[in-house]
Amino acid sequence: MRSREVGLLGLGALCAVAVFLGAGGCQPEGNTRPPGWSGRPGGTIGEGGSGAETASSGDGGREGEGAAGTAATGSAGGDGVGTGDPPVARVATIEEITTGVVGEGVDVEAKGVVAMSRKWLVSKSKSSGSCLWGVFLSAPGIPVTEANSGILALSYGTRGVTDDQGNVTCPNIEQASAGDAFPDDVKPGDVLDVTGRTSYYSPADCDEQPPEANPTRVKQRQLASVTKVKLVGSAPIPEPHVFSGEDIAKLAAPSDPDGEKFHDAWGGVKVRVAGPLSPTLQGEMQTVVGAYGNIVLAGSGLRVGDKFYYVQGSMDACHGAPDYPSTDVEWARIDGFSTLDYCTWSLQPLNKCADFDPAGKDCTDGLLCE
Repeated sequence: MRSREVGLLGLGALCAVAVFLGAGGCQPEGNTRPPGWSGRPGGTIGEGGSGAETASSGDGGREGEGAAGTAATGSAGGDGVGTGDPPVARVATIEEITTGVVGEGVDVEAKGVVAMSRKWLVSKSKSSGSCLWGVFLSAPGIPVTEANSGILALSYGTRGVTDDQGNVTCPNIEQASAGDAFPDDVKPGDVLDVTGRTSYYSPADCDEQPPEANPTRVKQRQLASVTKVKLVGSAPIPEPHVFSGEDIAKLAAPSDPDGEKFHDAWGGVKVRVAGPLSPTLQGEMQTVVGAYGNIVLAGSGLRVGDKFYYVQGSMDACHGAPDYPSTDVEWARIDGFSTLDYCTWSLQPLNKCADFDPAGKDCTDGLLCE
């Protein structure tokens, strides 16, 4: 993400063995931000942001399947060393994957899909050092997102560097290649042919999470083990489908409401929640932004996170936590992707300024994020 101040231009996110911390009240691995840190000097917003480095949204397939490897029968290593003949991927649409027409564990190619996000670090494994990257995809040719039109695609990249304390640092794609199958500069509107393996995933320990985490009882459909991505063009980005009123609570529901396959249909889709929207104040300090950058909407209980745009240690304010020092904020709308944040269904905005109305204080002070 690039940022600029007005008048100034400049450059201013796993599998079962992975360590996923940073949701449901857990402290994320390697998060050293003190309480009150907002992602920019002098900010005070509560307990800081989440950090996409440790957030979990998927299994990514078998750990060790690197971008340079193939989704092979047998095993494929993070360094691209596979064994056996690669399976033949069948062509499938996002709708066929998310409705279950194509079952779990099937090698598929989704052709002509539209990137809806930049690449972001989904998770990292303290045990293996693996780094899992994700991109949200949309079905082509639609003016507005709809049920079963979106999916999260996942690909392992270069293994991270482990320090003496066992902390893993994955590549910073502003400075070095991630080494996964997706181009480092993939952006919304890119049209892609993507080859991977269908997955139906949630962390194994969701039933052990505390009730306040609102842990899911349903899984998220994904395109995991992505090993091949081809850029074939560009296309307009569909506008987000609007949820309002009582329907907003469905996005936060731990199970499918009213017998619908709701999360199969809307998991991975960019949507808009329409206001008026008020926050539930959090913590002893009663702040808008609580633990690890999360906002919780009053009434619906929907968690709004910062896992896509927050980058730990970045001095770019576009990569900092949302900044809402006043508790009187009321949003007209918030845009984001419906996805699992570890075991909790959440809304994850892509852009901390453009995806909120009103945006946070640092955005209204002149910060524009792209």
